[in-house]
Amino acid sequence: MSRPDVDEIVEPAPDGAEVRQDLQQALISGIAIIVPFVVTVLVLLWAFNFVANALSPLVDLLGVFGPASEMRSLVREGIAAAVFLGLILAVGLAAQHGPNTGLGRRIDAVMGELPGIGSIYSSVDRMSEVMVEGDTESFREVKLVEFPQQESFAIAFLTAESPAAVEDAAGYDEMQTLFVPMAPNPVMGGHLLSIPTERIHDVDLTVEEGMQAIVTTGMAIDENAHDER
Repeated sequence: MSRPDVDEIVEPAPDGAEVRQDLQQALISGIAIIVPFVVTVLVLLWAFNFVANALSPLVDLLGVFGPASEMRSLVREGIAAAVFLGLILAVGLAAQHGPNTGLGRRIDAVMGELPGIGSIYSSVDRMSEVMVEGDTESFREVKLVEFPQQESFAIAFLTAESPAAVEDAAGYDEMQTLFVPMAPNPVMGGHLLSIPTERIHDVDLTVEEGMQAIVTTGMAIDENAHDER
């Protein structure tokens, strides 16, 4: 029996550049998934501790649970959990009725006037509307742009033509402003890029399909829609 040719069963190992590129892409993908989750958990923990600490004087005044500090701490955290869940439920109910009615409108007005964070809140609120209500009119088209490195393309949304001041400073005649969302949760942030027009690639995706690709990490693109085009 003849032995198989070694060249037929041994595949060439990837070179160092490919390995580094794969590791870099894996690192970027891991950060994009973990950071929004960690930030959300930290914010929720901070809010819960804030409510619990605010209730401490009230629990101490009740004085019906005796001197045991463990019991007072347990009661405080239980009440804080109930209040915290109630606040989340109230905010959710307000959001269901839309930002332009009742409580939602008043919250938007107050937050929008806060110095320093008003513009940030407005931007995040606008992105939340896109995600929750499917309002994609703010994005004109879906584009592909090399980001964060060459030969690595990211889905981006065309938002506007770049201002003349940006074009003059960058030394290009025509530039466009693109938003590259953070997957899988664009509400947590993204990158605002001004890119020369010749470096922007058209892609046969609707804005809704592009957003679905972002929030599902590429798993919800309807391939049948492309076959029909």
